[in-house]
Amino acid sequence: MSNQAGAADARIEVGYDAAVYRHLRSGDPNPPAAVSVVTDDRELARGHDGLRWHCEQLVRALEPLSNDDPATVEFYDEDSRYHLFPDGDVIRFEFETNERAVPTDGVDPSAGVVVDRERFVTELLRTAETFCDAVVGANPGLAGEVAEIRERTGRARVVAAGFGDWGLPVRLLDTVPETAHDGTVYTQTTVFATGDARFGAFDGDTLADDCPRDAPAAARIWLHRPELVDCGDQVDLQIVPNPDALVWRDHTFAGEVVDVSPISESARTPSDHSPDRRALLHVGAGTVAFDPDDVDGVSDATSSGDIAVGDRLRLRAARVHLSDVVVTDAPSMADRSEEQLEAALANPTFRSAAATELARRGVDAVDAIADCLRAAPPVSDRRALVHALDVLADEAAVPALVECLNDVDPDVRRAAAVALATVGDPGTMDALLAAVRAESDAATRRAIARAARDVDPTNALEHFASLVRTDTDSAVRESVVRVLSGTQSVHAEALVVEAVDDPDPAVACEAIAAVRWFTDERPVGGLLRRLMDDDPTVRVAAADAFVELGARASHYHDGDELGPATRTRVVRALLDRLHDENRAVRATVMEALGSQAHPESVSPLCTAYEDDEACRQSAVAALGRIGDLRAIPTVVAALDDDEAGVRRRACRACARLDTSAGVRRLCDLARTDPELAVRVEAVEALGHVGDDRDEVFETLEAVLGVDGQSGDARTKQRVSDAESDDADLRWEAVTALGRLDHPRARFVLRQVAEDDPDESVRDRARSRLD
Repeated sequence: MSNQAGAADARIEVGYDAAVYRHLRSGDPNPPAAVSVVTDDRELARGHDGLRWHCEQLVRALEPLSNDDPATVEFYDEDSRYHLFPDGDVIRFEFETNERAVPTDGVDPSAGVVVDRERFVTELLRTAETFCDAVVGANPGLAGEVAEIRERTGRARVVAAGFGDWGLPVRLLDTVPETAHDGTVYTQTTVFATGDARFGAFDGDTLADDCPRDAPAAARIWLHRPELVDCGDQVDLQIVPNPDALVWRDHTFAGEVVDVSPISESARTPSDHSPDRRALLHVGAGTVAFDPDDVDGVSDATSSGDIAVGDRLRLRAARVHLSDVVVTDAPSMADRSEEQLEAALANPTFRSAAATELARRGVDAVDAIADCLRAAPPVSDRRALVHALDVLADEAAVPALVECLNDVDPDVRRAAAVALATVGDPGTMDALLAAVRAESDAATRRAIARAARDVDPTNALEHFASLVRTDTDSAVRESVVRVLSGTQSVHAEALVVEAVDDPDPAVACEAIAAVRWFTDERPVGGLLRRLMDDDPTVRVAAADAFVELGARASHYHDGDELGPATRTRVVRALLDRLHDENRAVRATVMEALGSQAHPESVSPLCTAYEDDEACRQSAVAALGRIGDLRAIPTVVAALDDDEAGVRRRACRACARLDTSAGVRRLCDLARTDPELAVRVEAVEALGHVGDDRDEVFETLEAVLGVDGQSGDARTKQRVSDAESDDADLRWEAVTALGRLDHPRARFVLRQVAEDDPDESVRDRARSRLD
């Protein structure tokens, strides 16, 4: 616990496993990984994200938090997020997800949780910087991809230290005594790292004496009696150290002057100099200070003869002084020796970070990490240790990983299975299959089954066949079918087809979802049987499979078509379900009939439009997809339907049927329909079927607000259009106008390109003119 009563210390745990490092080494700076927030061995939030994307969010959260404003961090892949509400020295933590599972004790894991504000901000910084270190360590060529995150976290460290505008994020590497007597150091050189640069600073007050080595910190650096080396726009923002970084002399600092102001009496400056003013030089990661009146060579080099904000300067400091330093985090693992890292495994504070760093370096530390696991550390540490074994991918880790398949935490069990797959020892197959049968968590069960498949692909399929056919637990069969559906193998596909007939609806639906993407007729028999199933969810799934399987409509899956006889058989079976008692079944059947595009479907679908009030939208949409001219009377009649959704689909169907029979009604809808979505569809349809008739052109003019009105009237109309938020409508009108071969079309497009209040509409008009 922190010193703030009732506030917890929260940690952000990132699953740096072998897959993450494979992504990084292959050049992907945004590898997917599991991310969680834990405190007191409780998981407050969990998600899965691209790490660069997630760390960018963490960094973006720092600014509002520093201003006492709330911040939100999202898990994109999970459609969940956590909210941070600052309140004095604490942050109130709330987790929100659309699919959160409530614990068995009924207690929301994040309800009423407050975390120590300073320490959690530090945790945000540490997570982002650790990611940057991992990226560059795995693939130095990706340094530029994380440069912005490094810079923003550096600025945040300066703010966290309370340094304001003057401060440089650094890592404190070492101290070297300058003067000492009887074991007491009176002055010293402190060696810092910032980015790739290492430099020494004279520490006349031994300010860094009690600071831990390797610690992230913020420092105030003063350049004493600097010499102007260069100036002008060509000067970059960087630090160029003396080759001997252990000295405090002759380091070069290049950057842009961002402030020149009187110096406060409280600011530390070199003891032999008391300046009246201070200039801040932004060197990329942060700022360093110097006396603008004490720079050699300024009068001859700058146009004003003085240093001003905006000047680009390269200064060589005769002396570099440390004016202040504040450690903002615990020491980093990155600069520690292998022996120090292994020793840190025994320290609960550093255990997970040390294991991650050992694994990143590829150090043979399997036995030490396995011993840590057997000592039953907290859940978050167990996950980190298992991820480290995953990265090391050493067969010596197999016994410890097999033991973790029985861990009480599903994330640890899942991580252990993934690690066993990375190691790839076929001897673990029995343990993995036993874990599949014993597993209670569905996601973990699937992960373990995938691991079993990957450690021994040939033998796994034989075991999976037995599970699919004989296992009495439907959850096990469902998980195995899910894994089989992602396995590129004829044998695996055959087992999935077989599972379509599974007696359990969930297993059957899992198999049906997979076979819809097959490019042959193997699944047809089972799907036709499931169309008659007692469970409506199975009937919907079976009908939905035929939306893709063998579909003929051009906008559907373009796999191998079903043979004529099979297609007729499928369509007739679907037609038999047009009177199903379940509305969802009927609607899905109509969609499948539209995608199969068989002439026998036209008349029944026209009848269904008349008789099935609940599914009129689906019937009209299917008729449009089939594209048979016999559907034109029904589709045109649907343009007058009372339901806006039906009118929309009728507009689209007219375009697909390429019929001008409904042009007049489409013009009316484009001008007057109360639903914007209907007007948009009508305008789009006119672009396809309206040819160059004047009625269509005048309608599009009216939609665009250029129908022969005066300039003032047109402007008033366009402002009204913009306020009614119908830019999408005008965008479609421009597109439709560009398709018409009307003599005045280009004139109207030029007007819109110049005058429309919406930039996207103007851009669209210009593109149609081109």
